[in-house]
Amino acid sequence: MKNLTYGVIGLGKFGSVVAEELLAAGHTVVIADKDEEALKSIQSAVNYAYILDSTNAAALKEAGFHDLGVVIVSIGENVEKSILTLMALKDIGVSNIIAKATSNIHGQILSKLGATKVIYPEKESAKRLVKEFLVQSMDFEVFDLSSNTMRAVKIIVDDKLAGNSLKHIAQNMHLVAYKKLNADWEILPDLETITAFSGDVVILLGTTKELKEFEH
Repeated sequence: MKNLTYGVIGLGKFGSVVAEELLAAGHTVVIADKDEEALKSIQSAVNYAYILDSTNAAALKEAGFHDLGVVIVSIGENVEKSILTLMALKDIGVSNIIAKATSNIHGQILSKLGATKVIYPEKESAKRLVKEFLVQSMDFEVFDLSSNTMRAVKIIVDDKLAGNSLKHIAQNMHLVAYKKLNADWEILPDLETITAFSGDVVILLGTTKELKEFEH
């Protein structure tokens, strides 16, 4: 089961979205929260759901959290519980723990106690928002496909990209259509031989992971 399953502790807005995205990507997900109501909206979709006190190492172990590849601690508002949950997970041998923090001090404590990665959702959301503003100014559009696991990307070639081959523009994505300015669409064009010019349009296709690695 290791490296194939994820645990999400704390089913608030952030934790619920994390669990749903992991499920959409085809992963096995184990969720836990002390509040039964928090589990109701998602428990039918996940593989295992537990109502438990996440600061209790014995309860976590009984639920099988010690055998998971990655555990995400999505408890931010209650700093003490967040810290105690991390310590309980470490006690039962969980080595890969991603923990949500609400402040720099909170994050520093989590890091020192052994969190593999500390995330700051509000900061990261702000960064993504700014990136979207910048992307929009570059005539870059992203469309969700297949339950958030696939993305289609439409790019209008600007002066920065002009003069590059379609292969260079596509990078790790799959370029499925190309349209020269004032011409018809060409499906599955030759990536090696065609050079794009300002005003041309390309359509790329790829997974969520591929899009995150895409740089433009």
